[in-house]
Amino acid sequence: MKKKIVFSIMFLFLFSFGTLIWGQNVKFDGEIRSRIEYRDGFKNLVADTLTGATVGGLRSRINLDYADEKIKAKVTLQDFRVYGETGTNNTKSSLGIYEAWGTYLFSSQFSATLGRQALEYDDKRLLSASNWSNTGNAHDLLLLKYELVDAFKLHFGTAWNNGADNDYEKIYNVTRSYKSLAFLWFSKPFGKLDFSAIWFNDTFHYGKTDTETDKKSFRNTIGGNLGLKKKEIPLSFYATGYYQFGHDMENKSLNAYLLALNAQYKFTDVWSIAVGADYYSGTSTKDSENGKNRTFNKLYGTNHSFNGSIEYWTTLPTQGLRDLYGGITFKPNAKFNIDATFHIFSVTKELPSTDKKALGSEIDITANYIISPQLSLQGGWSSYFKNEQTDILKKQTGIDTRFPQWAYVMLSFKPKFLNSK
Repeated sequence: MKKKIVFSIMFLFLFSFGTLIWGQNVKFDGEIRSRIEYRDGFKNLVADTLTGATVGGLRSRINLDYADEKIKAKVTLQDFRVYGETGTNNTKSSLGIYEAWGTYLFSSQFSATLGRQALEYDDKRLLSASNWSNTGNAHDLLLLKYELVDAFKLHFGTAWNNGADNDYEKIYNVTRSYKSLAFLWFSKPFGKLDFSAIWFNDTFHYGKTDTETDKKSFRNTIGGNLGLKKKEIPLSFYATGYYQFGHDMENKSLNAYLLALNAQYKFTDVWSIAVGADYYSGTSTKDSENGKNRTFNKLYGTNHSFNGSIEYWTTLPTQGLRDLYGGITFKPNAKFNIDATFHIFSVTKELPSTDKKALGSEIDITANYIISPQLSLQGGWSSYFKNEQTDILKKQTGIDTRFPQWAYVMLSFKPKFLNSK
């Protein structure tokens, strides 16, 4: 019923009042994305007494964009369902608002956006819309932007969250969120180089009851990126460095860092290679016993784009992670490409029960084909080559497990219903 009401309102708005909005820039489009996966060791090891699962899911989005000289606005409705979770004669709706925001343009350089909005910065490592996810990431916040074309960009965001429509302050414990947020992002080109820097502060309640709302921990992340990517140069690179300090969600002293480097070389328009390394600091047994946290937290970035597609290390080991990787890409034309990447993983601090740090390796193969501007096909296969340390971290010691592998096919249809521009 809720779903029918929402769609009815949108169609009435678009078509009953279409003559009023036709002079403005109004876009009405959508996304129907179906992904079928074979999971046989995806995210975690599977005991050999079990069998792999074939799972299908459907994500549907409807986007309504509006713009004039001073105002921009967007509303995105989203529904996700697993194929078969409901019977043929009923529906279990998960329809909700993914984005709903409005922007006021004070000038061509300065704007303010308020509402629920997706955030994406730099290589999406810390802040990402996480498009691979079936639900995506979005934040309820105020975002101020000051941008000078070809000069620099400066963004400031802030948020204050509650778990309900409270009459007094209560403990905030919503999963994968924060009590408050503030960040400052700066970006500027220097010739052929692009530089960006960020300061990010998120706070958490670590008290257990509503009488302890004054107990807050403050986590800070500072750092930046330096990149080179120009069409006339075959070599490109992207260097990243972040430092975290303050206190974690449990109010433990935090002192952690991330260093990353990715380099690519194009031999021709068809063939290219890439090599890189990610180093996430970790917590030793001694640090843990002393109540210190030295494990880097990846905040609210994408989980699927880094450290292997089979997603064994989306949540970093307490002991940290080192990821050395290399890959090759074949792109014969603008519509098709296929790439293969090989990862070698290890922890950066020793595990409690062994002095070995190696965590095994992984191979990822991904292919993309653009059928039309509104229809695309993607598929992939990944496999993980585990070892004893993998078993320890995945809590599967002494258990015979299946050979870890994962495959998927994803079809994305993005119809454009209306564009009054």
